[in-house]
Amino acid sequence: MLQKVFVCFAIAMCLMHSATAIKCYQCKSLTDPNCAKDKIDATSNIRQVDCDFVARPSTQDQLQPVTRCNRVITSDRAGQIVSRDCHFEILGQKDNECTVTHSREVQSCYTCKGDLCNASGAARYMALSAAALLAMFAVQIVL
Repeated sequence: MLQKVFVCFAIAMCLMHSATAIKCYQCKSLTDPNCAKDKIDATSNIRQVDCDFVARPSTQDQLQPVTRCNRVITSDRAGQIVSRDCHFEILGQKDNECTVTHSREVQSCYTCKGDLCNASGAARYMALSAAALLAMFAVQIVL
């Protein structure tokens, strides 16, 4: 029994990606209308960035390594802007909570873990479903 628990634990640890290097889509709908699409695909030609090499905000409490991407929709009197980028997390910040440095109001914020996961808002659910299916398959093999 202990061996089965160890195997399940080892599989779960392999599923968790702890490296800080993550790639995200980076764009703003102001300069690229493709950024506002619900889903980004290969034909969108949206810039992909390695978040370890993206300039960090100068705010002191944002020194954590980047492990998430985001898709943020902001608005003001001029209209709505969709942006996708590396998510610089503030200590104690909740999932799907974004702060912006300009005077726009955040309408929605979606954060996710995994390379290029900010291609759409549904990627998180697909990734969780795939991980759950893989874990159930692994448990069946062990049993």
